[in-house]
Amino acid sequence: MRNDDHTTPFEQELGAMLRQTGGGFEPDPARLTEAGLRRGRARVFRQRAGVVGGAAAVALLSVGAVQLTGGDSGTPVADGVPQSREGMVETLSGMLPAGIEVLASEADSPLGAEEPGIFLQLADTIPGEASLGVTIHRWAVEGWEESLGCVVPDSAGYRCTQEELADGAVLSRTQEDWLNEDDELGSRQWVALLEVPDGSADASWARAVSVSFEKEMTSLDDPDGYQPLIGEEKLAEIARAPVWQEVFDLLDETYGAPDTDTGPELVDAAPEVLRDLFRSLAPERLDITEDVQQASGPGEIYLVADDGRGPGYVSVMLWEPYDVYEPNEPDWEEGFDGWGEDEYCGSEPLGDGVRLDHCDLGPTADDPVGVWTVSLNLPDGSSMDITVANSAGIDDLEAPTREDSPLTMDELRELASAPEWRDLFR
Repeated sequence: MRNDDHTTPFEQELGAMLRQTGGGFEPDPARLTEAGLRRGRARVFRQRAGVVGGAAAVALLSVGAVQLTGGDSGTPVADGVPQSREGMVETLSGMLPAGIEVLASEADSPLGAEEPGIFLQLADTIPGEASLGVTIHRWAVEGWEESLGCVVPDSAGYRCTQEELADGAVLSRTQEDWLNEDDELGSRQWVALLEVPDGSADASWARAVSVSFEKEMTSLDDPDGYQPLIGEEKLAEIARAPVWQEVFDLLDETYGAPDTDTGPELVDAAPEVLRDLFRSLAPERLDITEDVQQASGPGEIYLVADDGRGPGYVSVMLWEPYDVYEPNEPDWEEGFDGWGEDEYCGSEPLGDGVRLDHCDLGPTADDPVGVWTVSLNLPDGSSMDITVANSAGIDDLEAPTREDSPLTMDELRELASAPEWRDLFR
């Protein structure tokens, strides 16, 4: 069984959904996904996805085993479009190379979930759990064309390559290392992600098929010498299987086209009110000025804070209620309710259903850009984000001005927890 800091194949797409819709955290790519800030937010999203993934893995593996063996047929075993959980499992199992045994399985049916997925636990002669999953997701968001393919720069333990196919689809391949509590390699994941425009003349959404193979690495003396049971080319072949597009057709017929998701709306609060409140709550040692590179508007302010040791970019954004994540199936009770505690991120209740999420993603040897963020979440789904980066402004995010934040995490948490912010939502 996995730890809660790992994503399962069912939840692989959650990171992509968050990066594209914002999840109440990044709704305007033009303003907030520039350069290093995108890196920091992508790291936050991976932390968020990991919380849900662990719970899903427990639920899926507790269902029981379905004994199947791959036939290497290259075509689905089930006749026609799979419309049941069993049909989805059989379809994916029929694509496996000959001789691979399925130890346990679960799936969502396209008639029971608008975002169906499949999870297979596989037998491997090499020690360590091995699993394969497919997630099928339709997403619609303004400017979606700019979000295809790799969005996170390569770093230690992570790489991504992409190619544009003749039909306009984008196929990306990623490999990512997941560390355990001792900062040692816990598992490695290989993912093929196929993103296809919906095919209409005025395409407004994309179809995303994510196929991932994950291998537990804690028992391996030479993790880098391990050859994946399902290699990258096979993952890409599975992602491109025509049957998934037939499943998408069934989803379109069953649920209609997905609504364009522009993310949450900003609260109608005057920027001068936000600036005055921020200045009144911030530590007195800070020299706070407006970011001349980015104009503030209702529900948002962009500032520069300097404690005498270099400026830091600060954004404050207040959001109307927005639902980040709902369980795929009606009988799933596990939903997204926080980031969980780990080395970088945490959640804490403030009473009356209010929650504070926080992440300390300071600079690393591979990435000099630091991002520190707190998110105040109210019971009705509205929220406020305060984000700090070690740069002089939004146009300078590739040029860090300092190694730390002008506000400590304790100060950020105290600032975001102030009850005065909540009055602005009423």
